[in-house]
Amino acid sequence: MHARTTPLAREAVLCAAAAAFLASLLVWLGPPGTDFAAHAYQRTAFLQHGFALWNNFWYAGRYSFVTYSLIYYPLAALIGIKLLAVATVSIAALAFAVVLGREWGPTARWSSWTFAVVWAGVVLSGAFPFALGAALALLAIWALQTGSRWKFGALAALTAAASPLAFLLLALVLAGIGVGRWREGRKLLVPAAIIVAMGGTEAVLWRLFADGGRYPFSWEELLAGCVFCLLGAALTWRVEGARPLRWLFVLYLGANLAAFAIPSSLGENVDRLRYVAVPVAVLALSLRHWRPLPVAVVSLGLAASWNLTPLAFSLVNTSQDPASAQAYWHPAIAYLHRHLSPSYRVEAVDTAGHWDAVYLPRAGIPLARGWFRQNDYPQNRLLYSDDGFGQTAYLRWLRSLGVRYVVLTDAPPDYSARDEAKLLKSGKSGLTTVLRTSA
Repeated sequence: MHARTTPLAREAVLCAAAAAFLASLLVWLGPPGTDFAAHAYQRTAFLQHGFALWNNFWYAGRYSFVTYSLIYYPLAALIGIKLLAVATVSIAALAFAVVLGREWGPTARWSSWTFAVVWAGVVLSGAFPFALGAALALLAIWALQTGSRWKFGALAALTAAASPLAFLLLALVLAGIGVGRWREGRKLLVPAAIIVAMGGTEAVLWRLFADGGRYPFSWEELLAGCVFCLLGAALTWRVEGARPLRWLFVLYLGANLAAFAIPSSLGENVDRLRYVAVPVAVLALSLRHWRPLPVAVVSLGLAASWNLTPLAFSLVNTSQDPASAQAYWHPAIAYLHRHLSPSYRVEAVDTAGHWDAVYLPRAGIPLARGWFRQNDYPQNRLLYSDDGFGQTAYLRWLRSLGVRYVVLTDAPPDYSARDEAKLLKSGKSGLTTVLRTSA
């Protein structure tokens, strides 16, 4: 037994080391991820106020932590965002290699290595609570493979506490295993009961702390997710040993369709599995021995496109962002400290890096927005209007949120702020310029 497990352990450790090395390069030498600003502020809020259920500095007030991540921000406060990101990426690579090695043996080797390389790129997205949840979910599956049900239960609970989205994907993976191996159903009764219990707990929390938010889900993203699922199901159909993977594709297709049809805070986030599309595709193709080769090459290319597109977008849009420097915001903060009444809020025209959501509330300035896309709906739906908006609608929206000042920068705007920035620059917004600064 020792001789058989040693190569797998060595392979898993090497994958973990490679993932840690690549993630370190990206997190310390690369640009901050798209969501980095959100976590930087939430970590600050935790350090300043502890585990507060309500935050009055984003979105005219919102619930924080309780329905998003219960354990990520305490951990980030303890060891820092970047170090925690590298650790979670490394642990995930280790667990992924072990899980696949135990299930499929040497056939899964290239999938494990592609995971180590591709998953390191998740730091470019800034989806750090999800990355933590994914690492815990993989550890939970590993525990289930060893027959340790109570360890699985503890890790599943930690997954839900780290990221409800990662917990959802864990539930889908286990459902795929259950359907693919229905003859072994009795062995999965306890894990299934644990998942149902944790899912019920999450549902109660979402009911108690409901915010009515909705995350958008475009037709284009739905189509991409469906193509991935259908292609994956086709590639694994009637392939020996691929039944759990096949049913995962089928169930994931159903989850995509449900998330698109039912407006919720999940929305397009259900497609987060795209961050491992390449290693999953490599696994599916390896199980069928890469035959036929032309189909395998095209399939891998499509998976790579779906996997890498959001990471490339983040890399391009967060590089050389002048608004990421704290000094950039000092003139606006100084003016607002002198003139803003506690009875009013500020609307900061959102930038591509969303750093307005960090530096202004960190300075004690409450915002009409922040950086949590779900909370823009329905409260700030006006900014996402396909037909644009004019002075009357814009002023009505500002007044409804108690906004006294609007901050417009020369940094690239978020796509939701382009019409707003255009209106303000046109001089037809109905607002008076009170301060101009040079960055």
